[in-house]
Amino acid sequence: MPQNNRYNSQKNTQKKLSHPLLTCLMASILAVLSTPVLAFTAESNEPIKIQSDHAELDELKGRSIYTGEVVVTQGTTLLTSDKVIVYTNKEGLIKLEAFGSPAKFTHQQEGEPQPTHAYGKKITYTRASETLTLVDDAKLEQDKNTFRGAVIEYNTVSRVVTAEGGEEKSQRVEIIVHPVKNDTGDKTE
Repeated sequence: MPQNNRYNSQKNTQKKLSHPLLTCLMASILAVLSTPVLAFTAESNEPIKIQSDHAELDELKGRSIYTGEVVVTQGTTLLTSDKVIVYTNKEGLIKLEAFGSPAKFTHQQEGEPQPTHAYGKKITYTRASETLTLVDDAKLEQDKNTFRGAVIEYNTVSRVVTAEGGEEKSQRVEIIVHPVKNDTGDKTE
């Protein structure tokens, strides 16, 4: 008889798992993670992997929200934050917004010795323009060079950086560029 109860319990669990709402939710998760969300970094064909403590998906609105130590990875790209909102349509990813104290983005460009690091209380990746927009305590580090400002826009393909200061004098744009050493062996007299 105990085996019969266990069998019935498993059967009831299977019925619960086959509920249409759960099926729809699982289909939404797979759709969001398998459609061309592949453009998180402009030139990657690798899938995006999102880990979080909680996920909420709304297929009709094309939006998914992830909260609780969110980690987004794709190839050599890593984004960590407290909250991420992903906007999609039938073609795939439209935009990704990350919020944190700060949110952190790291990308290792092929052929570059050091990764690019980006920080902001809000980081937005927009697929159409392939840009990262860093807002509030924004900072971008490329090799030894650092860009700071209230808002920084970084094109992930052309690698063009635009920075804006805030309204107060203390929020001015700051750029630190380190000189490149000339290792040709030539001596200047």
